[in-house]
Amino acid sequence: MHVENNPDFKSVWQLAHDWAGEKPDQTDPAAISPRLRLAIDRLIRAIGSKEITARWKGRRILIDDSFISFIFDIRHAIKLYCWVMYNKFSKDFLDNLYVKRNEVIIWCEKVALLDPPPCWSHKKLATTDQAKYESVDPDDENNSWYDKISERRRQRIVCIELAKQLWERDQDLSYEEMQNHPIMQQFGYSSTFSSKPFKNLVRIVASESAQSPGAPIKSKE
Repeated sequence: MHVENNPDFKSVWQLAHDWAGEKPDQTDPAAISPRLRLAIDRLIRAIGSKEITARWKGRRILIDDSFISFIFDIRHAIKLYCWVMYNKFSKDFLDNLYVKRNEVIIWCEKVALLDPPPCWSHKKLATTDQAKYESVDPDDENNSWYDKISERRRQRIVCIELAKQLWERDQDLSYEEMQNHPIMQQFGYSSTFSSKPFKNLVRIVASESAQSPGAPIKSKE
């Protein structure tokens, strides 16, 4: 998976905007806010000091201080230098310069002593997980929800679920054949419904064959 599509990577341009609480598509590169400038500066300096690694369009750059790395990455080093010394930058450069999630989080917590950008914040992840947990009905744990459902509604639920399973086994069953199916008759309460109400009830789980106009009824042997 390329870094552009990997949630564990974000470009400096994207991440700095998230950190500053701004939107990348609404920024004028010629007039960035002081808050965004600070976010970019922190990330650029961390990359320059090799506290976090960087990738240019997916390729790792500035790996070490060797002469070979210097030759291959001189243009990137110059762009970092221009920012640090003159606050000059290229939006295209920053939008293709990627950093890694876990490295940024560790750097924020152990080196820079800063809260990570909101998109990679532990608090956000914890809040999301908590929201998912709380969205589950607590009554599910003790089954008290069952007592709140009327007997008629229970029958309708059983009828729909049973029809769904029978159609998964045989998609050619018509509505009439489904209602008269021995299993449906015995366990699905289908006999308590007349033809039209039964059809309306199970329509949401019916097979395409059953829903097609003029669906034929299979001959009985």
